[in-house]
Amino acid sequence: MTIFLLLDFVTWRKAELHCHLDGATLERIAYEVCVDSAAENIDYLEVRWAPRLHLRRGLTVAQVIEGVLAGLTSGPIRAVAIVCAMRQHSVEDNVGLAREAGRYAGRGVVGFDLAGDEIRYPAGPQRPAFEAARAAGLRLTCHAGEAGDPKNVEDALALGVERVAHGVIGAREPRIVERIRSEGVVLDMCPTANWKCKAVPALAEHPLPRLVRAGVRCTISTDSRTVAGTTLSHEFELAAEMGMTEAELRACNETAYAARFDTPT
Repeated sequence: MTIFLLLDFVTWRKAELHCHLDGATLERIAYEVCVDSAAENIDYLEVRWAPRLHLRRGLTVAQVIEGVLAGLTSGPIRAVAIVCAMRQHSVEDNVGLAREAGRYAGRGVVGFDLAGDEIRYPAGPQRPAFEAARAAGLRLTCHAGEAGDPKNVEDALALGVERVAHGVIGAREPRIVERIRSEGVVLDMCPTANWKCKAVPALAEHPLPRLVRAGVRCTISTDSRTVAGTTLSHEFELAAEMGMTEAELRACNETAYAARFDTPT
């Protein structure tokens, strides 16, 4: 099984983007992920992707969003979108993205996220984009704690997010864990991807079981099904192999339902 750093993971995904550059393809991919998810008995899906990475052939952000939403709405399950800004993009571009995504609030886009290389591009300077997304009626989440310093997770929390994608590195600091727990922030954890990005040295050392037992609200997710080479069913199987009980796994699923972004705050 291939192991790579977060930066390698980000670079690897660039190869995918060369195939995702027109509206019809984006619609088809969005539809197929719904079909694949339905085959796993998933009945609610949040798809995160970065519209500004699909503009090379002249598409606008609006056309990218509309292509994905068309695929999600034609699928067999309830599926909604979380629009990702990228850390390496300018604040101005990401503010514009947040405002454009906000035009689709209530029409399939439910949240706003920040992803990418957290070592070279801290989250703090992107605060205006998060403020624009909040003003547009979108719920907030942020990728953090996949690489670098535990402080990266605190930087995400300072943006007022409800959820953090991953947060694994932050789990090394009891003070940060307690802050996450006390603020009720949800960690969307992806064991296979976290291991492949070397956020943990081995799956057996993933902090998910420990965090759940400490009272932190966690969900179990896949990250990229293609690059990580996994499914949600497999991630739950891995969590069971880590020693999580059926009740703990059920609690993670219940947290995912309670923390979903297609409900009013």
